[in-house]
This record gives sequence, structure tokens and C-alpha cells, in this order.
Amino acid sequence: MVFSRTLSRASRNVPCLIQLIHRRFSYILGIETSCDDTGAAVFSASGKLLGDSLSSQTSTSVMLGGVLPPVAAELHKKHIESVVLDAVSKSNIRLQDLSHVGVTVKPGMSLSLKVGVDFAKTLATQLRIPIIPIDHMEAHALTALHTDPKLEFPYVILLISGGHGLLGIVQGVEDYILLGTALDASPGDVLDKLSRRLRLNRLGDERLKNVAGGKALEMVARIYNGNHRRFDLPLPRSQSKDCDFSFTGIHVFTEHLIDKLESSTSGSGHTLAMQDIADICASIQFAMARLICRRVQRAVEYCILQGDGDDNVSDVKITRPTALVVSGGVGANLVIRAGLTEVANHYNMRFVSPPPHLCTDNGVMIAWNGYLLQKEKSPRITEDISSVDFTPRSTFGLDFRESVKQANISIEPIKLPDSVFQS
Repeated sequence: MVFSRTLSRASRNVPCLIQLIHRRFSYILGIETSCDDTGAAVFSASGKLLGDSLSSQTSTSVMLGGVLPPVAAELHKKHIESVVLDAVSKSNIRLQDLSHVGVTVKPGMSLSLKVGVDFAKTLATQLRIPIIPIDHMEAHALTALHTDPKLEFPYVILLISGGHGLLGIVQGVEDYILLGTALDASPGDVLDKLSRRLRLNRLGDERLKNVAGGKALEMVARIYNGNHRRFDLPLPRSQSKDCDFSFTGIHVFTEHLIDKLESSTSGSGHTLAMQDIADICASIQFAMARLICRRVQRAVEYCILQGDGDDNVSDVKITRPTALVVSGGVGANLVIRAGLTEVANHYNMRFVSPPPHLCTDNGVMIAWNGYLLQKEKSPRITEDISSVDFTPRSTFGLDFRESVKQANISIEPIKLPDSVFQS
């Protein structure tokens, strides 16, 4: 393998003393393979992004009707070497100049995680550098600190993607509080399934040909001027006084709606009219945005209540958040962003979100998290390479969901103007 030969030459040609001299200047490599994107990036000791590379499997996943773990793992194996070498090359450094390698170890698909972890362990062993195990969700939660230098702790974080949905507080690089989570399906999973049900990639519009489900749904609603008020979709658990999400109700209701409309449509294949499809897409976004915004609103109210009072849970101090941050693939949805901006404005908070390409999975967020942990001298950093392993599941900080429920907070939902849903 080319990479093995490259590592071998690096190990032979650079004496240990010279390696140590070079590594006084930290260069942190980050590797991401938790799902179906192979990413790598390098940050300097000053926190500057030097180079990054990404191999996306979106077109393959669209063709196969979803992410298939064995296929995703094989594509990671095929591309990880070139992605890492490309990121290092763009950084204008050599492999042997790396001082740390950060890698996603949780959560994610086991087969995909294994590829990245095995690769990182081989690299760290050959270069004799420590590994920084990275939590994928924490990396998403910290990305905005890279893209917005003015962002300060603490802030409310909303992570919404194809695999996850959670709401919490980020109080520090290794200090998180969980306020709510998706109880059933993730928002991205629901959007992808409804996109496939509507056959959006088969509408004959070239603009949708290789676009992932959730993004295709957003595009159809916008391009074809979907009416978001035509179909009244449910808001599951909207009366529950907690911050947990449920998106399955939206999924099931919309499936039945599509079945009903198709059965009443004459013609071959019971194909829906384009306007019907666009209106359904817009209505789905409308329901999701309203549901998410209400949960976020209660989370902010909880933080304010805890920050203004003396009834903080246990020894953990919660103060009023400085900003509302959203990330994850669904966080790139412009309609949902616009709704969340209204919520942030209502509470005189900043709304912050990384650019869309950094909301989806990437190597930049892993390398950035590695940089922050290295800067904090985190005990997570280890030279015991064999001890590093992956796990498909993880918890996000301290679980305060029951505390939110016990606070029994009633909210008056913020009215979102129609302009929000015409983005």
C-alpha cells in the first residue's frame, strides 16, 4: 500500500530527535468516518485550519436508497488514505510533522468507525504520536467556535442530523448538559424517508438527481413554491413540558397523506401533481421547524430560570446562554435556520451556525476538537494506542432531561412569520 510505504520512509528518514524538534510546533490531524463521509483536516498550534479534504458518498447513498453500512465501510477503506494525504499536502507539511491524530470513536456506524480508528492507530503507531479520541456529537457542538471567534460559553446547542437529534448546553470544551433528545427517529431520517416516498430524485429535475433526501425536499419546496399551510401536519408531544423530540408522528401522518392523495389521483401510477408534492414538502418543513423551535424555546426558558434562581440541580451551575447554536446536516436547512433565528432574536441571543458544508460530517470539526482538547491538555489524549476503541453509542454530557420536565415550564410559542417558510 502506498500509505504504508510513505509511513515507512517517514519513520526511517527522520530521527527521533528531529521529530521531537519538529513537534514542538503542533499540527493536529483529524479523521472522520462515523457514517458515509470520509474527512480529514489539519490545524496548527495557533488554531488555524491549514488544509482539509472530503470524500462524499452522497451520490452512492442516493442511488442505493440510503446508507448501507457495508458499502459505506468499503468506500471509507478505498478513500481514507488519499483523503488524509490530500489534507496533509494542502497543509504544506509532511506526515512526520504531525504531533497528534484525532479520530472519531463514537457515536456512529460500527463498520465505518472501525475504518477510521484502525487507520488512525496505524498512523499514530508509525509516527509515535498520541491519539485524541473524539466524540462526534461534541465535535459538531464545538464547530461554531471555529467559524465564529466571538462565540463564548455557555451556549444552547441544537444538533439535528440523519442520525441524531439532541438539545443541550455547551459550558466548556468538555462540559455538556443534555436537555432533550429524539425519542424515536431522528429528523434527518424522517426527511430522507419522506423524500424517498415522494420519489423526489425521480421527478426528472436534474437539479435533484444526486441530492440527499432532506436537501432535495427543501429544494422542491423552494423551487416549486410549495404552500406550507396547505396540509396541517401534527406536532408530536407539543404539549409535553420537556425538551425531548418525537418526529415519527410527522412521518406516519405524511405517509398516510401521500397514500390518500395518490389513491384519489387518476392516471397511470397514481402520480401526484408537482404542486401537490411541493406543498407536501413545504408542509413537512413547516411542521418540523415549528416543533423544533418550540423545544428550543423551552430549553432557553429553562436556562434563564436556572440562571436567575438559586435552584440549580446538584452542584452544576447553569447560567444564561450567550447564543443559540445549530449544527448537523438538518441544521443546514435554511427554513429551520430562519425559524431558529426568530427564537434567538426573541431572547436577544445571537444565532450562530457553521456554514452548511461544516454542518454535515467533515474532518474539520474533528481536527478542531482535537486542537481544543490539546490546548486544554485533556486527559483524553493518550499514547496508549492499543487502548483506543470505537463504540456506536454515546451519551452527551450530564442528563438534565428530568430536571427540565420537573421545572414544568409553560411557553407561549413564538409566532413565526410566513416569510420564514418562504426562504
